[in-house]
Amino acid sequence: MSWTPDETPVELIDELLWLQGDLVAAIVYGIILALFAMCFPPLWVSVRNRATKSMASMLLFLYVSVTFILGTTVFATNSRFIQLAFIENRDFPGGPNAYAEEMFSVPVNIVSNVAFVLANWCTDSLMLWRCAVVYSDSGILARLAAVGGAGLVFLTSAALSILWLFQVSSPLSSPTRNTAMGVNYTAPFFGVALAVNLVITVMIALRLLYQRRRFARLYGPSAQGLPYTSIVAMTVESASLYSVFSLLFIIPFAVNSSLQNATLQFLGEIEIVASLLIIYRVLQGRAWSNETATEVASITWSNDACTRGLEIPNASRGNAIDRHSKATTVRVVVDNRKLGSNV
Repeated sequence: MSWTPDETPVELIDELLWLQGDLVAAIVYGIILALFAMCFPPLWVSVRNRATKSMASMLLFLYVSVTFILGTTVFATNSRFIQLAFIENRDFPGGPNAYAEEMFSVPVNIVSNVAFVLANWCTDSLMLWRCAVVYSDSGILARLAAVGGAGLVFLTSAALSILWLFQVSSPLSSPTRNTAMGVNYTAPFFGVALAVNLVITVMIALRLLYQRRRFARLYGPSAQGLPYTSIVAMTVESASLYSVFSLLFIIPFAVNSSLQNATLQFLGEIEIVASLLIIYRVLQGRAWSNETATEVASITWSNDACTRGLEIPNASRGNAIDRHSKATTVRVVVDNRKLGSNV
């Protein structure tokens, strides 16, 4: 006698991947907890201390708190919806997968979807800020083109996300069908959201690659270890982590693969991890900042002066990088200890 539910193999695989996706989401939420625990204390101290309190520290404190609350909401409501589908309504005709398709607009899932969209807005806003910072030393036209172009795509994504929320909040609608408006906004929303991240990712990565080559001309192989120009830095600063996992949802969704059920479960947590990683680098003083661009220009000037035989005085304390020429040793010191220097 078989105790297998009376469902097709495809339906069973859909439910299997749905559950496994939520297990991965639990792991990713653990990473969110760890990053929040590392980001919150220094920000709390900075906000409480009148000497270090600034608008930048207050905004970062608010951002970290809000994203953590959104991540917690997404994970908790997703878990509750799984409980409704697999436990409390297990005998729903067609099984849990059919329940998700027919009852996607239950209140707990609406809360989850709203929190997911808000987290997406937070991530995109942070990326726009980082793009503006990375391009802060470029010409005004280049800066306006980079930030303005990405901003327009972001506004398009925000508009589509609102339409998507209306879709999935309507009775008998879900990400795979729209009974209220007749147009399925899932693919356009996630596609444009991915486009926002890809556009900003490419722009930030290209700018950091340019600065990497700029450092390499000054310091040779030793530039590979600089915190602003490493491969890890470019990956984190550009939030490419979220772009990769967005593709893991959009492609299976486009070909109607069951894998979409898994990746959709933890996609909201992934975007929050990408955001908190950037904030953590900012707090460490390892993220590219407006002051970094000034330091690069100062370093370039110092190098030019050295080649002309001018004497360059040593700077103040910090993380030092040595450059040896034939006649002179130039020590350039980069101090990123203050939180305010990273924004």
